[in-house]
Amino acid sequence: MVTSVVIIILSLAMFVYWFRYSCVLILESNWNEEHAHEFALQNELSFGSVEESLARAGSAEDMDRVKDLLDRDLDLVMSLLSKCPVVQTTGHSLECRMLMLDYRLMKAWYGATRTIAGPRAQHALREMGLIVGYIAGECGDHLATARS
Repeated sequence: MVTSVVIIILSLAMFVYWFRYSCVLILESNWNEEHAHEFALQNELSFGSVEESLARAGSAEDMDRVKDLLDRDLDLVMSLLSKCPVVQTTGHSLECRMLMLDYRLMKAWYGATRTIAGPRAQHALREMGLIVGYIAGECGDHLATARS
C-alpha cells in the first residue's frame, strides 16, 4: 500500500515537472514575436508592457491591475482566435491548449503568492504575459496566412 502511494506521488511530481518544462520550452522557442506585437498594436493589447508595469508595481494592487489587463488581453485574443477559420476546423494547437492550462496554473500561483512572495508573483505575471504573447502570435500567424 505504501509503495503504491509513493509511486503515485512520484509519478504526479514527474508529470508536473514535465508539463512545466514543456511550457517553458514552448515559450522559449522561436515563436513569431513580430506577429504578436503587430497584433497587440492593432487590438490595443497590453501584454507587451508587462515588464514596465511590474517595474513600477509597488504593491499587490498594482500587480492585480497587471493581472486584470492580462486576463482582458487573453479573453480578447482567444475570442479572435476562435473566429479564425483554421482554428474552427482543426481546433487549437496542442501548444495553445498546454499554455492555456499553464496560464490558469500561473494565475492560481499568482493568487497564492501575491501578498507573501512578491518576486514569485511577478514571475507568474511575466509568464502569463509571455503566454498571452505566444497565443497572440499564433493568432497573428493565422491572420497573416488568411490574408495571403
